[in-house]
Amino acid sequence: MRRIKEVVMSIQTQWTGSVSTVALVSVFFAALMTIAIPAVHAQTYSVLHTFTGGMDGSSPYAGLTKDAAGNFYGATYLGGHGNGVVFKLTRTGSGWVLTTLYAFQGGEDGSEADGGVTIGPDGALYGTTYSGGGNGCFGGGCGIVYRITPPATACRSVSCPWTETVLHRFGLADEDGALPVYGSPLFDRAGNLYGTTKGGGAFGEGTVYELTPSSGGWTENILWNFTGGNDYGSV
Repeated sequence: MRRIKEVVMSIQTQWTGSVSTVALVSVFFAALMTIAIPAVHAQTYSVLHTFTGGMDGSSPYAGLTKDAAGNFYGATYLGGHGNGVVFKLTRTGSGWVLTTLYAFQGGEDGSEADGGVTIGPDGALYGTTYSGGGNGCFGGGCGIVYRITPPATACRSVSCPWTETVLHRFGLADEDGALPVYGSPLFDRAGNLYGTTKGGGAFGEGTVYELTPSSGGWTENILWNFTGGNDYGSV
């Protein structure tokens, strides 16, 4: 933009013999300014849903995931049975309707999902919970990796719970991670799942892990143990 202005000013300086020429150059410069500067569109803020802390969940820490149909999916840290939920937001007319797909149970199940969800290649939702999955990590469990799938047949009720499968329970051992936080797990083209943990691993500073489909289940491989040194650790 500065270069355009310099060129036009140079033209104006050289063409001093005609007022009409100077006026023409000025109009040309104004046209360039209009083209070069995009219009600023006003943004409208709308609340899609206000969480109540009941079965719709509470404290959604992560962002939303959008599917091809324009629906949004996410998870909450609390609410439901007190352990958080996975939810879906669907546009209905001029508003949005929240449906609770699954409420975490705690204990052997997950609890406190502070990460988002990922839509897998099979159309299921994948995510992690910060705690739950057992009695490790000071009794609350060290977290899980989960998958939830829609009902096999069409739902005839207003609320239609999805089915959860626990893919991995973290155990805080040297060969495992613990407490997966933030973010969402990622898939590669081969269908392997990747994520990070805040604790566990060889140095107690967290891990990068891979889950590979194997014989109807999933096998975990630790790709990196954070040391707490130059690689920071405790992600």
